Amino acid sequence: MKTATARLPDSLVAELERRRGGLARHMARAVVSVVRWDDSTGVPPQRSAIARACEAGLDLFLATAREARPAAPEELRRVAQLGILQARSSQSVEPILAAYRIAARVAWDAILRAWRGHPEVTPEALMVTANYVFAALDQVAAEVTKTYLHAREQHMHRGTRARARLVHALISDSFDSELELQKQALTLNMPITASGYIAVVCMLIIGSREGARGGDSLAEVVSSLELPRGAISHTTDPTTLVILWPADSAAGAESAREFVLSLNAEAVNRSGAVRARVRAGIGGYHAGLRGVSRSYLEAQQALEAGRKLRPDSVVHQHDEVIPYLVLAQNPLLADRFVRDSLGPLLDPKTRNREQLTETLEAYLQTASVKDAAASLNLHRHTVLYRLDRLRELLGPDLDRPATRLRLQLACDMRRLL
Repeated sequence: MKTATARLPDSLVAELERRRGGLARHMARAVVSVVRWDDSTGVPPQRSAIARACEAGLDLFLATAREARPAAPEELRRVAQLGILQARSSQSVEPILAAYRIAARVAWDAILRAWRGHPEVTPEALMVTANYVFAALDQVAAEVTKTYLHAREQHMHRGTRARARLVHALISDSFDSELELQKQALTLNMPITASGYIAVVCMLIIGSREGARGGDSLAEVVSSLELPRGAISHTTDPTTLVILWPADSAAGAESAREFVLSLNAEAVNRSGAVRARVRAGIGGYHAGLRGVSRSYLEAQQALEAGRKLRPDSVVHQHDEVIPYLVLAQNPLLADRFVRDSLGPLLDPKTRNREQLTETLEAYLQTASVKDAAASLNLHRHTVLYRLDRLRELLGPDLDRPATRLRLQLACDMRRLL
């Protein structure tokens, strides 16, 4: 058998309706004076908006109490408009929820005063009233939170899209004027440095592969580190994080490099047993905002060349790979240089050519038989034997600086080609 929903006495509802205007103003005054509004909660809503929300809350309570029914979605949305205001101006919905709790307390006190000495006051009637008040508060709090989160998400998405367009304009040099770009940045609360930037392109490496969402993961790590004023970080795609490092000269590349090393240390620490690490390319400095796109291109080139030349290194600076990039622009000439320098090691008929090539690269890098043996996990005599074999194939002057430089460049170019 269905039980009839308990309802408030008509006389109480009529008394509350009579006091509606004054009660709403009293609720608004309490909200303004009691709720803590500060820099962390953003600019508080206007008093008129708070008063309208209190009136809507009272109307919701009276309608549901008069008709003994739950609140309709449209009524809840009307009451929750203050949540939208808060979503547009701050980071926290807590002050709004506190405001509704205070307003409900004021309403409850007013209800008790209205019933003082009323002939229909009974414990059962008080329980029914309390249920209405607190059920309405729960419904409003849930709707406010839902509305706030939805509005906040939309607001952030709009800001994220605008930020992405601005960064893309910088790195692709597709903006009309520097002044217009700076105006756009100000509207996004995103100050940019007119003197210029050094571009840094970062990827997260897990094992020998790029992390599928490495750019997003690195963005989280960057948020925990301290960036200089004017620095911009943005994930251009799920695998890639771009940092535009403010600078006024080429000397700024060193501080960008130090930041990447800090980023790598934090990424390694957070990844634990996975041992993820950073690989980054750093472009050169080119004055002004028009120079950002060139620095970005150089950072991409440095990252790609570094991936092939020194896959285990964290930082690859464009200045360091310029000789390889110059040679790589003429593939035929570069291929001829590699074949002239390493010819016998490229011949499939040469026995153990891969082992010999590996030994040559280790020896060129370390300039020491002992260190080369340690890096290859070989006995010193084995390395000496292979070096003798290399001298037979490549010439006796392996230790001459000019020869070492030529062979090192040839080995590196072989990787790039």
